[in-house]
Amino acid sequence: MTTVAAKLVGKIPQFVVGVEYGRRDDIHLNYGGSRQSGISSSAVCPAIFLFTGDSGEQYGYRDGFDSAGVFSYCGEGQLGDMEFKAGNRAVRDHAQDGRALHLFESLGKGKRHKYIGEFVLANHSTRRGADRNGNDRNIIVFHLFPVGAELDQAADTSAPASPAPGSLAEARQRAVEACTGAQGLAGNAAVQTVYQRSRAVRTYVLMRANGRCEGCATPAPFVGLDGRPYLEAHHTTRLSDGGIDHPRHVAALCPTCHRNVHCGREGPKLNLRLVEWLTSRESPQLPS
Repeated sequence: MTTVAAKLVGKIPQFVVGVEYGRRDDIHLNYGGSRQSGISSSAVCPAIFLFTGDSGEQYGYRDGFDSAGVFSYCGEGQLGDMEFKAGNRAVRDHAQDGRALHLFESLGKGKRHKYIGEFVLANHSTRRGADRNGNDRNIIVFHLFPVGAELDQAADTSAPASPAPGSLAEARQRAVEACTGAQGLAGNAAVQTVYQRSRAVRTYVLMRANGRCEGCATPAPFVGLDGRPYLEAHHTTRLSDGGIDHPRHVAALCPTCHRNVHCGREGPKLNLRLVEWLTSRESPQLPS
């Protein structure tokens, strides 16, 4: 196994939304990551910890949810233009790298942090604002969407549907391109981006499986309402349903294998085998 997710998938962080955690004892001692940075990438598990609070207001920005349920999170860097390096680059590339984004809200200096949830990056934008010295600069704003939130309402039924991919290679290209961090707006536009990405990845993964479970290699147990062999998308980077949409982290499973990986005694081993298989199947084809 060569990817971070493949090496560390056995230690997937587990937090409960709304519960307060000590940053040092509950988060970093268990899962790694810098204790000082607002964007803290772990070296011991596939996770990036994001910390939000009121302190950013003095530097010209404020994080928060909008009416579409999208959380806008400002990148790191207090002086000069923000750039896609270190933590900012990690957030932008989290889907390709297989790192989950876990968001915490600071309850005040020296106090605990409330867990907001796991998120995926929809897109990012740049706006002008002041740095620590009051100089005008570019501020990177990441638009994050909560994992597990309902996406059906995001479909733009007025827009013409994309033609079905003509080949597996075309389907894969669409899926990878949809996962690339790109410029975009918050609000409904960001939700639509996540919906389209999820659909593109699922289309490719089902074509890759070609009617057979990628866990047990048996044919799909029945034909679904859409007339195709029924298989379910499983995200190897998360213990529950939902997670990072990217071809190297999503497998097509029959319902039995899908329940087994989440609820069965051998589930962790099955998930690890899927990670190994996806690594060998997808990584050689991925752009650097």
